Amino acid sequence: MLQYSESGKGKPVVLVHAFPLSSKMWEGQVRQLSRFARVITPEIPGLGGSPSQAEPSIAETARQLARLLDRLEIREPVMIGGLSMGGYVTFEFLRQFPERVGALGLFATRANADSHEIRDKRAKTIHKIRTEGLEAFIPAVIMNLLGETTRRTHPELQRQVEALIRANSGEGVIDATRAMAARNDSQDLLPGITCPVLVIGGMEDTFVTAEETRAMQSRISGSVLHLVEGSGHLVNLEAPGVFNSALEAFLKHLP
Repeated sequence: MLQYSESGKGKPVVLVHAFPLSSKMWEGQVRQLSRFARVITPEIPGLGGSPSQAEPSIAETARQLARLLDRLEIREPVMIGGLSMGGYVTFEFLRQFPERVGALGLFATRANADSHEIRDKRAKTIHKIRTEGLEAFIPAVIMNLLGETTRRTHPELQRQVEALIRANSGEGVIDATRAMAARNDSQDLLPGITCPVLVIGGMEDTFVTAEETRAMQSRISGSVLHLVEGSGHLVNLEAPGVFNSALEAFLKHLP
């Protein structure tokens, strides 16, 4: 069973966190959005407070999320948004439960499955964590998570992100890595998306580049794109003012 937090009343908004963090990364968004929406922030299996899966799987995580919504008695279509790995869960939820999706938020994420090169990197990550521990993994992943501007001007945010990573177990991070490597390719979904879609990315993101984000957004008819200057991968933390304003405006214009 997925662990989760919930705040506010109104239309349901589900925000799925990034790897290798937890739902705590959404605290700033929850404070703002819960003034007018019911915000649910689940924990991905193996990360945060959710137990690991017997066989790590993005597809099974989407099914667990559907069961969580059932438990919360949410039957109406939801706005579901995910950042990075959370975006992979979001795409898979759309694939399996399209009737439960009223709007999408795709933040610093991609639709395509891992390339052979990225799968090789994930295998090396797993080996590094198993042989050297989670701490040895943190310096390299920080370079992918935070943009150069953030690392230079906001060292306190870097420390905050490092603390979120350290709060997870090495095995949980390994399980999440395995799940990402085995996920479905979701490019086939893009042309058929008819609900409102908000796409946000960081101009300094080196993992999902601005060019990749533009290319994905161009395949989703009617979608809205925001590319944020001075932000890397964790755009909601690096540019919370811009991110929150874009998301709030999007939500308030939904039917």
